[in-house]
Amino acid sequence: MSIIGKTISETRKSKGLTQEELAELSKVNLRTIQRIENDESEPRGKTLILICEVLDIDIEDLLNTKKQIEDNINSNLVYGFILASKGKRFLANLLENFIYALTIFIPYIVYKTPSFKEFINGENPIGFEFAAIFGLIVGAIFYPMFTGNLGHRIFRLKVISSENGNDYNKATEGAIRELLKGVLGLFIIPIIWILWDDKNQNLYDKLTKTYVVEK
Repeated sequence: MSIIGKTISETRKSKGLTQEELAELSKVNLRTIQRIENDESEPRGKTLILICEVLDIDIEDLLNTKKQIEDNINSNLVYGFILASKGKRFLANLLENFIYALTIFIPYIVYKTPSFKEFINGENPIGFEFAAIFGLIVGAIFYPMFTGNLGHRIFRLKVISSENGNDYNKATEGAIRELLKGVLGLFIIPIIWILWDDKNQNLYDKLTKTYVVEK
């Protein structure tokens, strides 16, 4: 329901009026009231003025709220897609890393590190080389299938080019993006860059000129 229809419906109910009573008091056709509240049409001009006068709704505030919501929605649209939220991207990345940890990282560490004590003391086999190679493999495998990585697939997200909106689904593109993600992931700032970015991009998104969007 649009903000105008929702506001009219909620205000009418809070005042204890039926749709029939609102139609009678505002001199607006009952069917018009029903269409507005069912989000089938949006009142304009005299119709909106008459309804707002009966319900004591400030028209200017209502229209400003509507504009703010529309501006917010438009700012989150790129090439007809909704940008993935920071929260959803974080969860996708968290779940993806958890799956990799269970299936690959933990077994690899156990195999490569003679003792847990040595691992705690810094003898960690996972470094730049491992992160780069793993990123290359993951990107080359998953991007042609999912237009993104495993986390994107699970959360129904995909990667597109920020230059033309095309799907980022080539093995080479995915390999490079995941390589950068893996290597930069060993640092903090490149990954949390997203917290300050208005397009919800990390540093590796900017380097590869990509957006993560809702499918």
